[in-house]
Amino acid sequence: MKLRSQAFSIFSFLLLVLFFTSCGASSENSTTEIKSYTTQVVDSVMFDRLSRLKLLDYDPNTKELLISDEQTREVFIINEEGEVLLQFNPHVESPAYVGDYDFGWSFYGDDGLVCHGNYYFYQFDKKGNKLARIPYPVETQGLWILDYNPLMIDSYTNKGETEVLAFITEPAGQNYKSQAFQDSSHMMYRMNFETGESNHVMEKQSESVYRTLGKYADRGFSYVTKMKNDRFAQIYSIDSMLYIFDVVENSLVSTIPIPKAFQPEYETIEFGEKGEPERLRVNASLVSTGDYIMISSSGRIPDLVLKEIQGNGGYWFESEEYEAAIKKYMTTNNLLFSQERYLGEVKSGIGTTGYEKISTSEGYFWMRRTYNDERDYQTFLKVKIVEDTNPEKL
Repeated sequence: MKLRSQAFSIFSFLLLVLFFTSCGASSENSTTEIKSYTTQVVDSVMFDRLSRLKLLDYDPNTKELLISDEQTREVFIINEEGEVLLQFNPHVESPAYVGDYDFGWSFYGDDGLVCHGNYYFYQFDKKGNKLARIPYPVETQGLWILDYNPLMIDSYTNKGETEVLAFITEPAGQNYKSQAFQDSSHMMYRMNFETGESNHVMEKQSESVYRTLGKYADRGFSYVTKMKNDRFAQIYSIDSMLYIFDVVENSLVSTIPIPKAFQPEYETIEFGEKGEPERLRVNASLVSTGDYIMISSSGRIPDLVLKEIQGNGGYWFESEEYEAAIKKYMTTNNLLFSQERYLGEVKSGIGTTGYEKISTSEGYFWMRRTYNDERDYQTFLKVKIVEDTNPEKL
């Protein structure tokens, strides 16, 4: 009996050693799967225009870019040869008027456009004719134009019908500096303009920092991008998670932690307390190539440093001190994710670009090239992410 007991103990010990060896190997394999990536230009579109242009959307079926002129506020559709297919101005008095400003545009179905206006959505055909005006699905108590150019409207198909996902920044209800606001205010809405159906989707999850922090850090604006058809990725500025949703089912597909080294850094205040807490590093934007998501984690200039620079007066934003602060604090790390896990950092291999990015489901995304000197043309880049065969320290 004693011999059997010893044999059992030896067997248990061997199993324990095997378990820890196996765990160690798994951890090591997991570590070696983190790779370095870089961006690569696969094509470009040049458009003759002196004033700054903003990317709005891309239609992979027709190979068309939707853009706007930030000076004249005209809207254009161009093809991949840079030829103008549509040019109109919805911000001057005309049958196409949508108000003095808007929150974004998207291609809509095979032959239309949709605009996120002030309290209304507007449908257009591709000739610039306004077809319909649709009120917001919820009352609002404020409208906000946000940093980093987040996606405010996009379309997708559901059983052959075109639907719209829209981001409404401040629905009416609870005071934003309250737990009730974080728990019950919904900002993402799925709408079918033909049937009139609308539902809030992509709510803050129970494990979200906004639901568990117990203090105020910011309003909790949602940043989203479409991956493939009705699947969308979502982040928040101070949350440590990436969320992937099936919008039609309003179901959470996966929750992926952002690596600790790149998680947001911020301060908090008590709910109801005056002032705005400082955020030193935030999740600033995200873009998708269909199967992959890239999150830009960006640093911010501390409030005291910025106030000191602004206190110098004059054109402080052109000062050497401000330039130095940008280089020191406003660093950006681009983080690549699959639908299941973190893959590694992405360094830029394409020179200087603007911050707005347009997702596609075709394995690439679009960006705008920027120049140090003035040009009478603008260049848009089709960009893919590839494994870096010569990785250097980012």
